[in-house]
Amino acid sequence: MRMHKNISLRPFNTFGIEARAAFFCFVDDAQQIDKVHAFIHQNNIPLLILGQGSNILFTRDFDGLVAYVNFSGIALIGDDAQNVWLDVKAGTSWETLIDYCIENHYCGLENLTWIPGKVGSAPIQNIGAYGVELKDVLHSVAAYDFQTGQNLPFSNEDCHFSYRNSIFKHFKGRYFITQVTFKLSKNFQPVLNYEGLRKYLETRNIKPTLENIRNAVRDIRKQKLPEVGVTGSAGSFFKNPVVSVDLFTELKEAYGEFPNYPSPDGYKVPAAWLIEQCGFKGIRRGDAGVWPGQPLILVNYGNATGKEILELAMEIMEAVQNRFKIKLEPEVNII
Repeated sequence: MRMHKNISLRPFNTFGIEARAAFFCFVDDAQQIDKVHAFIHQNNIPLLILGQGSNILFTRDFDGLVAYVNFSGIALIGDDAQNVWLDVKAGTSWETLIDYCIENHYCGLENLTWIPGKVGSAPIQNIGAYGVELKDVLHSVAAYDFQTGQNLPFSNEDCHFSYRNSIFKHFKGRYFITQVTFKLSKNFQPVLNYEGLRKYLETRNIKPTLENIRNAVRDIRKQKLPEVGVTGSAGSFFKNPVVSVDLFTELKEAYGEFPNYPSPDGYKVPAAWLIEQCGFKGIRRGDAGVWPGQPLILVNYGNATGKEILELAMEIMEAVQNRFKIKLEPEVNII
């Protein structure tokens, strides 16, 4: 495994931000992680594990080792009358996995189509879209522990999943996820509790088959989101905040009806609505901007720096806090 020095990270993050890594390596096999472990300890430097770089914003150079996850593969390891179990290596493209499942009629991931990234990153964020979260279909995770040098199994429960959160997010740099095992159904049951998806199908008189759900989600996302590789972005920049019942009541009195979703801790309010109400939809500060089709997406129109994207994000957060008393929390990993 070759260690590269002073490497540009621009090709390795979907924001297209220029930053440099002091050291960089491609991890082509899970067996090479021991070498990564040894290198960072010998040189006393930090580690950044990078998949597709689709959920990261570089605001500076990284003075350590960036280990790029470069091993992939999908294996059917078990099935019964109702379900199948798939072992998927961490470097597998998420869309490649979706393609495989659709072709083989394995159900459960179709609502999560067209999410940029690799499989190993999905549990960290507990990715979710259109009424489905990763935790709904994940069986277990295998990860290398840099603290002990051991390969460890994590059950679904061990991962401590919550909204865009997991145990892996709280121990950044400690665990290198090598494989994810999915439990998927052979029997298609459409998940249509997301209003936008349901209306898309109903207005077009489209039957909710496995393939049609996948195609509908992909079409909706293409209409709303910038294309990866064309316009720099990292998907949803902010989480949808959950507000208390008291604050929700106060906001209703001040603003009347507004979009919300009941939550165990109160009410979830779409961050996109809050941002749009504060006048940021489509706004641009040089090459840093807010996507016109979806205010939740911050974009790099060409040569924005990470600091310029972050400054815009902080301006948005301050405006939402001042107007609604709601603190937005970034979903993107900021380096």
